[in-house]
Amino acid sequence: MLTHMGIRNFALIEQMNLHFADGITIFTGETGAGKSILMDAFSILLGERASNEFIRHGKDAFVIEGVFDVTGDTALLALLASKNILVEENQLILSRSFNRQGKSTILANDQAIPLKALREIGLFLADIHGQYSNQLLLDPDVHHRYLDEYTKEGLLAYETYVKAYKAYKTAKQQLDGLEAMAAERARELDMLRFQIDEIEDAQLKVGEDEAISAELKRLDSFEHLDKVLGSCYNAFYSDRHAILEAVNSIKAEVQDLVRYDEALKDLSELVNSAYFQLEEAAQGLDRYRDTISYDEERYAYCQERDSLIYGLKRKYGETIEAILEFENKAQTRLEELEAQSFAKEDLEKAVAEAETKAKTALAQLTAIRQANSATIAAHLKEQLTDLGMAKAELQFTIDLSDELTPLGAKRIELLFSANAGEGLLPLHKVASGGEISRIALAFKSVFNTKTFKTLVFDEIDVGISGDIALQVAAKIQQLSNSTQVFCITHLPQTASIAKHHYHLAKQEVEGRTVSSLTELSEEEHVAQIARMMSGQNFSHTALATAKEMIAHFKEKQA
Repeated sequence: MLTHMGIRNFALIEQMNLHFADGITIFTGETGAGKSILMDAFSILLGERASNEFIRHGKDAFVIEGVFDVTGDTALLALLASKNILVEENQLILSRSFNRQGKSTILANDQAIPLKALREIGLFLADIHGQYSNQLLLDPDVHHRYLDEYTKEGLLAYETYVKAYKAYKTAKQQLDGLEAMAAERARELDMLRFQIDEIEDAQLKVGEDEAISAELKRLDSFEHLDKVLGSCYNAFYSDRHAILEAVNSIKAEVQDLVRYDEALKDLSELVNSAYFQLEEAAQGLDRYRDTISYDEERYAYCQERDSLIYGLKRKYGETIEAILEFENKAQTRLEELEAQSFAKEDLEKAVAEAETKAKTALAQLTAIRQANSATIAAHLKEQLTDLGMAKAELQFTIDLSDELTPLGAKRIELLFSANAGEGLLPLHKVASGGEISRIALAFKSVFNTKTFKTLVFDEIDVGISGDIALQVAAKIQQLSNSTQVFCITHLPQTASIAKHHYHLAKQEVEGRTVSSLTELSEEEHVAQIARMMSGQNFSHTALATAKEMIAHFKEKQA
């Protein structure tokens, strides 16, 4: 229950400090006086989206605070404990500020919390119903919630089905994707097998390309090599002026000169070394000449091998190492694709199992929906009868599907008939504004099981008048017997049920428009109701009627 609310620099509200009690609190005032602004502030305190548009002109930030009595609300206390929010004397103090830079500060009993946590807490504190909620009532897409959230069993069955359906859908999409890619996968498999076979058949060895290239160069130059090597041999050994013979003669003569001058000894050794090096080079060239030969078959093999390696390099990589790396990657991809063939069998099995689980969950959900449908319709009928719609009928239609769907049905929609003998039609097509208000109140009465919540009605009685307004007011009063109720209204009938009556008004202060809120005394309460019926210059008759309505509701409550 909300016991105190403070608001600063919020839209037309410069500063308000409000104190609330149990029962029903009514808010009245002219259009634009700030009634909806007050509800906006309450909604933002409980986690609704904030905006700097709400900050009063000329101010840097707004601040909203609320004090709640949470005595006995074990579910909320457990939630607060799970978030390490310390509660003393059964009191929860929420504070939210928001500045023009978009920064929000949220405190719960002086502990900073994120917006998500505030929204979780807010769900336990209040249930705000306005004209937007009436529009939701007309939206067939949300009608299934009434059936699925009516009982814990229903909510669990719905959540179980949704989870099972998602698992089925995921498995089905994986299988469909695998089947859709079957042709592409087959083409890729053929290509990978061809590439792997082509590289494996080549039996490549690292460095082979360089060796083949060098051998081809020798074979192409064989005649030139053989001719030059022959000439070198002759120059060293066979010519009339053979190099080795001439150097050997020089070596002997210089060595002989050393006998005459020891200074020639180093030169003699140098000539000796030159002779032996030339001899070694000559023998090496001769041995090399013995190793080379021209083999036509070998030449053809090297050319073919060089051409093969060149072709593989163009396809798979600039080096043999790169080609072999390509083969390894292709082999890995091939194994992945081949594994998918086996995965298809597993996926088909998974889809069948997921479908069975989803259908089992759907059968349980459908049974609960049908049972809840009958129970809710009966309770709504009772409430509508109290609200002057004894001939009205409300019924949920559950159009089942042969296939699994996210909803668990083709369609779930609320049908309505206002008068006896008329067929049931979709609610959004046949219900008038006044009927929607009463139907919404009937729903709120049926689904108001969490009595710890503060119920907030923002002009739920719009579009009605006369005796119907009296019946709606009586129903709101009945709800206030078990929970705190706030109600914004323009109807004198609804205002008459007030246990606490606040009136909002706009006034100009120093050139600025300010919204002010005043709690009315009993006399002011009567006068305001008379004013709502007859205007500012209300008559004694209006005053008497106001007193009569107030007495009527006090008697009903007693």
